[in-house]
Amino acid sequence: MDNRLKHEKAFPLDGEANQNKRKLALLGRCGEYRERLKRRNPLEVARLAAMNIEQAPDGGNCLVGDHLGRQYRISWPSLAITDYSEAPADLAVEILWLHYLDRADGYPLSGRWVNLSEIGGLFYQQAFQGYSGDELAAAWGDNISGLKEKCLSADGWFKPGLADLAFEWRILPRLPVLFCYRKPIGEAPAWATILFDAAAAHYVAADVAAIAGKDLSDRIMP
Repeated sequence: MDNRLKHEKAFPLDGEANQNKRKLALLGRCGEYRERLKRRNPLEVARLAAMNIEQAPDGGNCLVGDHLGRQYRISWPSLAITDYSEAPADLAVEILWLHYLDRADGYPLSGRWVNLSEIGGLFYQQAFQGYSGDELAAAWGDNISGLKEKCLSADGWFKPGLADLAFEWRILPRLPVLFCYRKPIGEAPAWATILFDAAAAHYVAADVAAIAGKDLSDRIMP
């Protein structure tokens, strides 16, 4: 049994009771992040997280940054998170931003792409590859043109010269990811993977990187 199945057996994700427990746990974690962040200087937090800082209409500060091509604003000191249309971020996006702000230390990106195991995710790597790269390869097969259009529509940046197809995204300002795809050749099936900058652990924990990578994978499924 792989790690993902073990996790789902121990913590089944279906059922209203489990969903409510998970939501309460995430809300509690968001509260912890907010309490820690409120004790810090917003200018320093913005610098370390590579975000812009603006003055909000109420006179306070507002951190501004992109998540997968969509702009978000994080007010200070409330740390309320809204998108460009001023709609509140959903809980999954909210906790991702707060985790990132809490962890970011300003470490420079390396420009070297690695798999999840090299940023502290050895325990998650096999399962992550299975439900991201392997599922994408099985779904797209030799349909390179369709996959390219899907990646473009998901705001990816085409990266020429890497595999048969490669796209980059910024999940967060200092959390780039690279999607690489190789089409089938002879009896060899299609292959795909999602890679992270080697400095990613300075900005998110490995399990959070896996969740963010899975979200991206879902966005580019057929």
